[in-house]
Amino acid sequence: MLVDEEGLEVLKSHNIYPNNYYLINDDASIYRFITKAFGIKEVKVLQVGLDVGRRLAYAILCDNLLLKAGYISRPKDLIETVVRFRDYLMPDKVVVKLGNSSGVLSQKLETLLKDLILFGFEVVVADESNSSAKVWNTLMGYKTRFTTDIHAALNIAFREGVKVSKV
Repeated sequence: MLVDEEGLEVLKSHNIYPNNYYLINDDASIYRFITKAFGIKEVKVLQVGLDVGRRLAYAILCDNLLLKAGYISRPKDLIETVVRFRDYLMPDKVVVKLGNSSGVLSQKLETLLKDLILFGFEVVVADESNSSAKVWNTLMGYKTRFTTDIHAALNIAFREGVKVSKV
């Protein structure tokens, strides 16, 4: 049984004392429950795929479990989101893969790389050619249609690339 503190109090007020429940009280407990429900006892690597296009599309995964995907307006917001997931799930490492097809780093991408490295993430630049194709990897969690940008972020998360240690 999933229950928040208020729900647990309501049950107890009716003399119902559940033996087997999981207390949900914040985003961290929700994501910890989700990973446990899918059989992930310990998160080794948190993967982040990022499509740096007109809009910043991202996908956050661990062990092929898609935890969150969407758009973010500022690179700073992406970093804050990834830091929160790192704090929630305490992985051994966080790998952020950024798509780049030009071979030249834009000022926006260069600043993002620098900030990601400063926060202690492993950063990989991957070729984003044909990344928006709807090529499915085995993912648990989401059963929904994604935009081409989200597909790109997902595909980038699974691609090989070049590890960046400094900008």
